[in-house]
Amino acid sequence: MITPKNWDSFQHYKNRSPAWIKLHRGLLDDFTFSRLPLASRALAPLLWLIASEYENGEISATREELAFRLRVTIDDLNYALSPLIASGFFIDSEPLAEGKQSACLEEEREEEREENICAVGTPTRTDVKFDEFWKSYPRRDGANPKEPARKLFAAAIKAGENPEAIIAGARRCAMADAKNVGTPYIPQAVKWLRDKRWQDYGDQLGGDTEAPIDWDAIIKLKATIGIWSRHAGPEPGQIGCRAPADVLQKYGLAS
Repeated sequence: MITPKNWDSFQHYKNRSPAWIKLHRGLLDDFTFSRLPLASRALAPLLWLIASEYENGEISATREELAFRLRVTIDDLNYALSPLIASGFFIDSEPLAEGKQSACLEEEREEEREENICAVGTPTRTDVKFDEFWKSYPRRDGANPKEPARKLFAAAIKAGENPEAIIAGARRCAMADAKNVGTPYIPQAVKWLRDKRWQDYGDQLGGDTEAPIDWDAIIKLKATIGIWSRHAGPEPGQIGCRAPADVLQKYGLAS
């Protein structure tokens, strides 16, 4: 039997099965409720509606009957209901069998371990490749959240994408959009990854062809705001600089 906590003070009506029930606005600011899984928060008002059909809110229906009424599986019902009971929003006079409770708890712990896998332990190969990608991705003016980008990068690798192709795409992007480096016109890495923009810059694997360098844009950027693309090699004045002398002279950077 499942009963909402404080049901008598929560609802005020004479007859069962009312057309509506009260739902206090304070629930929006209830910290404990807000920490519940989304499935549990969705289930709670449905159970309150069902409780209004029973004397004193005591839901005597079996789990199978509730699952049918809510059009969900038994496992989904138990998964969403367990946190509501553990947090005290519902009282269960017939708690889940110990084995099922352990299974639910273990499933929750496994999800937490998967979410935190990048936060502890030795860096994975994906972490190393992401760091390489992050160094290759062109700088922008404005926010560029790193951790969400890390998750998208890892998801792409897990889905079968080649990390080397993503990194090569970031490098080609930095060269092709050299005139926008350091400006808001460079997209955030999360959007770039979500849209699979590395595919727009071709596959650099298995070939010797380098992306064309827009020397005019790179040298103009250096002359105006002092930023030199790391993908263009040594800066003007340094040994090994490959920048064309005529373009350097055009922007007053010829030595």
